[in-house]
Amino acid sequence: MASVSSNDVPHPVAIDEALGERLQPHEAELAVKVADLLEGNIHKAYDNKPGEALRDVHSRATGVLRAQFKVHEDIPPRFAKGVFVPGKSYEAIVRLSNGSGDAKKEDERGDSRGCAIKLLNVPGPKLLETDRDATTQDFLMINNPLFFVNDSKAYLEAMAKNSSDSIIPKLTLPFTLGLKGTLIAAKLGSTKISNPLQVQYFSAVPYQLGVGESRLAVKYSLKPVSTAHDAMPSDPEPEFLHKVVEATLAKKDVEFKFLVQPKVDERQDVEDSMTEWDEKEAPFYEIATLTVPRQDTESEELKALVERLSFNPWHSLAEHKPLGSINRTRKIVYERISRVRDQMNHVPREEPKVI
Repeated sequence: MASVSSNDVPHPVAIDEALGERLQPHEAELAVKVADLLEGNIHKAYDNKPGEALRDVHSRATGVLRAQFKVHEDIPPRFAKGVFVPGKSYEAIVRLSNGSGDAKKEDERGDSRGCAIKLLNVPGPKLLETDRDATTQDFLMINNPLFFVNDSKAYLEAMAKNSSDSIIPKLTLPFTLGLKGTLIAAKLGSTKISNPLQVQYFSAVPYQLGVGESRLAVKYSLKPVSTAHDAMPSDPEPEFLHKVVEATLAKKDVEFKFLVQPKVDERQDVEDSMTEWDEKEAPFYEIATLTVPRQDTESEELKALVERLSFNPWHSLAEHKPLGSINRTRKIVYERISRVRDQMNHVPREEPKVI
């Protein structure tokens, strides 16, 4: 199994102290160890299944959708940066998912839920060196405003214990996560949903908005326009959520508000992913609409394309640079895991231009 030595990897990105970033001790080396661990897990699970290597987390999609992302005409000038050009529309791919790395986990069981958005035809150089010329911009969200660790050290320890074949390390996870992290992880892992199109999603970690002196630190959220909530089925099939998505979009369009939450002061710490930014102190602003039109959600061609794709917050313009230790760790980890899967599945590296 090929692996990258931590001694060969410099820190992947400059630290923005003005926006509150602080480099953690041995951060890049620890991030490489996270990547090593997760790469090992993928090889262990799929070396005997050529062409079938799934993502290490969010392995099963509950919806693979075509969408339209339209920026409002009247957004405040301080938010009109990067892809947020007033009145601009983008075609988009949306991947809804369960958070588990176990693709056979039943939908009715508690789990975190994800929503990854890939905007198409976005000009300009991207931050991910291997996809500098890509014409995509990714936004990744989960159904919780918090993440359960703040840095690569805790992330590595948590992943190592969770990946162990022994129950004993798993039982000691609360000592790694602490009370706060344990409660967040428990909530993430226990959430039950009846329809992924009726869930509010959050970036959980912060991002830069803009470049130069006027740049901001922000978080994002995707909130359904409709307040409807389906009842949980009494006897659901193991993979009922994708059928719910299919049935919903066979009848109507679904709209989401795309919200931005700017940092106001030091109470919103870009290195603390375990503390929610209080909306009373730092309110959300609606700046765009994501419309998922009525469609046939069973396109095998689109499913195959999206299964090959990588959703990475560093598929990004500089105006939307990911911030904080967790995002810096993701830069190393996500890129590695994406390449490992491409190699194991014998598929080319690609970013889509059209759908």
